Formats: sequence, structure tokens, C-alpha cells
Amino acid sequence: MQKRRKNKELFLEFLSKYKDKKIVIATHRKADIDSLVSAYALNSVLPHAVMAVPDELDEGAKKLAEKLKIKTKVIKDLDKSDFEGMVVADTSSYTMLKDARDWKLLLVIDHHEKEGTDMKAEYLIIEADVPSTAEIIADLIGDENINGELAFGLSVAIISDTARFRSASAETFEVLAKLMKKCDVPYAELLEYGEPELSSTAKVAVMKALQRVQFVWHADYVIATSETGSNESDAASLIANIADAAFVGSWKNREKETRISSRANKRLPVGLNEVMKEVGESFGGKGGGHKKAAGAVAKEHPEAVLKKCVDVLIRKLEEVRT
Repeated sequence: MQKRRKNKELFLEFLSKYKDKKIVIATHRKADIDSLVSAYALNSVLPHAVMAVPDELDEGAKKLAEKLKIKTKVIKDLDKSDFEGMVVADTSSYTMLKDARDWKLLLVIDHHEKEGTDMKAEYLIIEADVPSTAEIIADLIGDENINGELAFGLSVAIISDTARFRSASAETFEVLAKLMKKCDVPYAELLEYGEPELSSTAKVAVMKALQRVQFVWHADYVIATSETGSNESDAASLIANIADAAFVGSWKNREKETRISSRANKRLPVGLNEVMKEVGESFGGKGGGHKKAAGAVAKEHPEAVLKKCVDVLIRKLEEVRT
């Protein structure tokens, strides 16, 4: 609680300095629901700000943006000289927002583990023990600044990023209960937006990943790997419903890099954020995230990167046993 009070003080100090300034609020690449709503919530207390994204939203974020009529600009289309600087929501790593390298960073708010942090900002708020950035921001901006529409978005973001409360805390349920009362929307409708049905194209990508699954059984843990052209996070989440750990890679030809999404069940004793950090750095990239859900970018093709994922996880499992 002391950390939260300190972060609230930092945020209020930031607001007193920049509330009336023209700034950009940015999401990470392929923004998910948590990143989009976090930026949207910050926009509610920064009336002169512009919401911007580095590329397209993911499917869930697109659906919610349509519902809430959220408008965004593309970061590369903005003139930096028109703005005081940039606020970043839901990442603290340049790997997830390369466009931020050219901007003055005023504020970064994130809930991912600190070892993946390389952004330097005037104000930095990271709470790795909170399961979503939306929950952090709901606390920072205060109930008085949350209307029914924003409460709906924040509720959906919390449901989405906790994977239906698999990583929730007691505080998460308290925050969500307040938000649900304010938006007065049944849980079933919130879930419809928090876990939207995949498009046919996404379903095909996930099914292809399932066709390509390989696995090893080590120390009574099933470790699965696969490749897909897209939707690697959706595939990893599905595979991890059965395997103890899942690593799914997708080769991005334009960037000449592999993006890895990893997921684990509750019994895996090793943090995937540590595995992804080591794997990413082994191939000239970056990695990090949460203990049960993490990702990496590696400058190598998927086969070698996935092998490294398995090797690093097995080594760490052995370290835990000894």
C-alpha cells in the first residue's frame, strides 16, 4: 500500500505539471485491450492529449475501440515538435514500442516485471504485482474521474489481462466490483468484450500452431513448442491449458526477427519472464513480461529460438530442484 501511495503522489505531481499540455499517449505495438484502455483512461484526465499507436490494434482491442468510439492516430504520422512529449501505457520496453526512442518520455506506467524495463522517463510507475495496467490506472485517476463508459472499458481490460482472474489479487476483485457497479453492465457482457471470439483467420492460425506442436517431458513437466504465422499469444494460451509451459514463435520477415509468446500453468516453478529475458538477449533482442505470461523478440529464426526456450527452461527447472 505504501508503494501505491507513493505512485499516486508521483502521478498527481505529473498531472499538476502536464495536465494542460499537448502530449501523446502511446500504446505498445499490436495493442491489446489493457494497453488501449489504459491509454484511453489516461486521456480522460489529460484533455489536450492525443492517443496514438505504432501499428494496428489486436482483434479484441479493435472490437472494444468500436464499442467505445476510441479514436487513435499513428505515431509515425505525428510531428514531435507539436507536442511536449509522450506518455506510454502498458510497456516500459523499447522492444514493445520502438517509435518511443525518438520521443521525450514524460510518464511510463506498466505492470510488467522490471527486468525488461529500458525506457527512461521523467516519471516511472511500475507495479509488477498488479495483474493489469488498467487496475493501476483506475487507482491513479480516482473514482471521481471514472464515468460509466470508462468503467466499462476498465472492467473489460481487467478481465482480459488477468485471463479471467487467473492472476488476480483480492484488490483486483475489489476494483472490479466498484467498476461493475459504476458501469452497471452484467459480467456476461463484459466477458464478451474481454474474451472476444477469434476471427476465422485467427482460428486458422491457431489450428496450424496446434498441428505443429512438439513437446518434451522433463522432470514431470510438459514443455510444448510450436510455430505460427500470427496469433502466437492466442496459440500459446490454448496450448498451456494442457502443457505446463508453451512457447509459440512467429517469424516476422520485414523485421527479420522471431516473436515468442510464452504461457505457463500455475504449477511451473520458474518465471517465464526470466526465461524470455535470457532467450531474447541470447539472440540480440529483448524479453520479459510476467511469471506466467511473457514474450521475447529474437534476431534468429524460430527453430533455433524455440530450442533455446526449452533449453533455458530445463536448466532453470534443474536449478530449482537442486
